[in-house]
Amino acid sequence: MSVTIERHRPEFLHNKPHFTNLVTSTGGTTVHLSGLVASTRDGKLVGAGDLAAQMAYIYGTIKDSLALVGAAPADVVRQRVFIVGLHPGHRPVIMKAMTDFYGDDGSASSTCVGVEALLVEGALVEIDVTAVVDG
Repeated sequence: MSVTIERHRPEFLHNKPHFTNLVTSTGGTTVHLSGLVASTRDGKLVGAGDLAAQMAYIYGTIKDSLALVGAAPADVVRQRVFIVGLHPGHRPVIMKAMTDFYGDDGSASSTCVGVEALLVEGALVEIDVTAVVDG
């Protein structure tokens, strides 16, 4: 069964370029990737104190993880982003990271939540995604 992913930007919503408000998918297999922080396989934090570096590293890891099951950024339909101490000044960093990850292939629906802390010392951001691929 082939997968169809449709992205909608309803005119009555405030549509932003780095994510899509409404995404539907039919067919295929759903892939759930747990929340990732910017740490290496042996637990070393990457980009200490640098939100942009941590987001870039995480999105790279997400891309590599998705590839293991035949998925790519264009197959992501939902993401959740948790940022320590989130404030409006973070928006340009978040937008760039998402735009760099999704490119022109279309973005996912997205929720961004400010949190007090994450379970990895020094981690500033955690991201989880859901993708849909041909089954």
